[in-house]
Amino acid sequence: MLGKMIQMIEYKYAARRIFGSLLLVAISACSTTPTTPPPPLVEIEVPRAPAPAVSIPAPESVMISELPNQADISPTVVPVSPSIIATKQQNPAVIALLDSANTAQQQGDFKSAQTTLQRAQRIAPRDPEVYYKLAVTHRNLQDYRLAEQVALKGVSIVQGQNTQLRKFWLLIADIRMQSGDIVAAEKAEHTASRY
Repeated sequence: MLGKMIQMIEYKYAARRIFGSLLLVAISACSTTPTTPPPPLVEIEVPRAPAPAVSIPAPESVMISELPNQADISPTVVPVSPSIIATKQQNPAVIALLDSANTAQQQGDFKSAQTTLQRAQRIAPRDPEVYYKLAVTHRNLQDYRLAEQVALKGVSIVQGQNTQLRKFWLLIADIRMQSGDIVAAEKAEHTASRY
């Protein structure tokens, strides 16, 4: 009896080993990719029969007896660019800072106005009014190089707005004149006259 039990246990473990080996073989067979590439696709061109010839009769000569009525012809519509470009509403904080800078400039405190306008510039980096007033403040502080740089940045912001461009170029001309560069000031005035 003990011999039969040992023999059954041995069959059981042997069956498990065989099953495990078969399982490993099956898994490895599923996970490997075929080593031979698939055969190439071959395109077969099917000859087509040529289209039958069709004869088209020549048109009879046509004579225009009168021109169409001008009222029947619709005029070509050409879009026109707007002459006034809408501007965004200013941020209330920027408006307050501009007012504060104006007050400081009127009192002759250009350093305070400069600091206030630089804060406004950080809040509204695309507001041309901030750049204009900041350039004026730098000019009043006799920092002509920085004043011109700020004014030129303003020019880049107001592209397409002729009134604003003229205003900035006149300011640049004034900055250059005050710095003693008369030739460059005349060039800036000439540029302003184009707008």
